[in-house]
Amino acid sequence: MNETVLDCLHGPIEKWLTSNELKLRTSLSDNQLYQELRRIQQAGYLIDHHPRYGYRLVAIPDRLVPDEIQRGLNTHIIGREILTYEEMDSTMDVAERLAEKGAREGTTIFTEKQRLGRGRSGHHWYCPRHKGILMTTILRPHIKTDRICLLAGTIAVAVAEAIRDFLNLPAVIKWPNDILVNNKKVCGILVEAATPRGREPYFLVGIGLNVNLTKSELPKDVIYSVTSLLIENGSRVNRIDLARALLRQLDRWYTALKDEDYKRIRERWVELFPMIGRRVRIQERNNEHVGTIVNLSAKGGLIMELDDGVRKSFGGECLVIKETIA
Repeated sequence: MNETVLDCLHGPIEKWLTSNELKLRTSLSDNQLYQELRRIQQAGYLIDHHPRYGYRLVAIPDRLVPDEIQRGLNTHIIGREILTYEEMDSTMDVAERLAEKGAREGTTIFTEKQRLGRGRSGHHWYCPRHKGILMTTILRPHIKTDRICLLAGTIAVAVAEAIRDFLNLPAVIKWPNDILVNNKKVCGILVEAATPRGREPYFLVGIGLNVNLTKSELPKDVIYSVTSLLIENGSRVNRIDLARALLRQLDRWYTALKDEDYKRIRERWVELFPMIGRRVRIQERNNEHVGTIVNLSAKGGLIMELDDGVRKSFGGECLVIKETIA
């Protein structure tokens, strides 16, 4: 199988490749090689050219380029097809259109900027261009309706695990599917289901992760504490490597869900859920409940012991307003 020009250039650091070597390894003509090198440079790659020695790759762009994300990815489902955009209204909207046209499971859309990024409960998700990971993945699990909360939990576990493994930061899950680091929100997750008439249902999993935002770039009009991985890590994060780590963890935990390994998912979710044992106020539609969170159910629901001693289970749409002492 012929190599791509990028595959060749990604060889040993400081290695020069002549035009003849590149043409031999890629089976491209002179004109095709020129066009491909031009395309690569337009994508932001820095390539040195020497009339005698040829070409060498000097720097990779700080862009979520599909070729770079997929390099060595080796996932089974998530990220089998990756599309990236410089700007759009919302990755959820683009993913929905692709899903309606039959895009295969695991197709993932990234964008560098969203004009109308969506969060839960109609909230807006803001992130400066080239500073975060804004993505949506199309999933088509055969999952029972009463297990949908578990799907959201599976995604939350995967994101927390990716942050922990990649940066060794203490990422945890806030109900139902926000990710916190040092008690500050760093990531929001949105799961939407669709059931096209006469066809199998599909799910859109949107993830908004603050990566390289400085303190001055964090949103100010929020009622909760927010942060970024750069702030908590103390140094800039390679977004391509992080995106690759994230897709691997999503693939790992989603595979467990498809294999119906619900017990393992729930156990890890509980370990990453520090609110067990805490008193909270929960708003469920027009009713407010006060009590102590005691566990997560086998189906991904929140189990709470109310002040009158009754235990009640809540689904993913309940909102934890705040922790309470009284």
